[in-house]
Amino acid sequence: MSARPSRSPVTPERVVTTALELTREHGIDGWSLRDLATALDTWPNTITHHVGTREQVCVAVVDRVVAEMTNPPADLPWQEWFRTFLTDGRTVLRRYRGVALRLSRDGAGVPAAMPIMERGVTLLLDAGFGADAPRAYSLLLNSAILLVALGDERTAAGVGAGDVPARMRKVAPAPGTAPAWEAMHAYFDTWSEDAEAASAAVFDFNLDRVLAGLEASLPTTG
Repeated sequence: MSARPSRSPVTPERVVTTALELTREHGIDGWSLRDLATALDTWPNTITHHVGTREQVCVAVVDRVVAEMTNPPADLPWQEWFRTFLTDGRTVLRRYRGVALRLSRDGAGVPAAMPIMERGVTLLLDAGFGADAPRAYSLLLNSAILLVALGDERTAAGVGAGDVPARMRKVAPAPGTAPAWEAMHAYFDTWSEDAEAASAAVFDFNLDRVLAGLEASLPTTG
């Protein structure tokens, strides 16, 4: 079998860049090695030769996505560092459906994550978390990234961000029947009015409360 002619040489960098583009368009689970080969105008075994299996290509894609995340300055207070990192990280991860789930499931064991982890854990150690610093780091990242992963799963299933609140609003008792339902109806309304803003508000609420809880757990001095 003769090699398929390529418009330009196939290199590891070009393979990963093209896979990143396919991930942005279809999600990390939305393309096959053959799809990637077609986009590169080459054969799948050429990709295997240059980068490896599809899973190895995906790991490289995750590394590139993490490299797009902001690693805020180390002189920020630890709460502000994590708020900046995770809020900006949400924006990046939402561009690449499925990557958030991989990070939550497999851990950020890619080279681009190492400087971020070192800085984040160092800030937590300096704040006084001691042996709990790695756990605090894991809690902050997982609680934030899992919300992104959940949104990705809804998108993959064809469920809009506001679909579930809208469905619940239809079956809930009419407003005025109970204070709890009145409060929930008001909350559902925010999703109907602007699902993206409501989703961001939930993310911010979750992050702020986790940060506050961790801060409250610090031992007091003096």
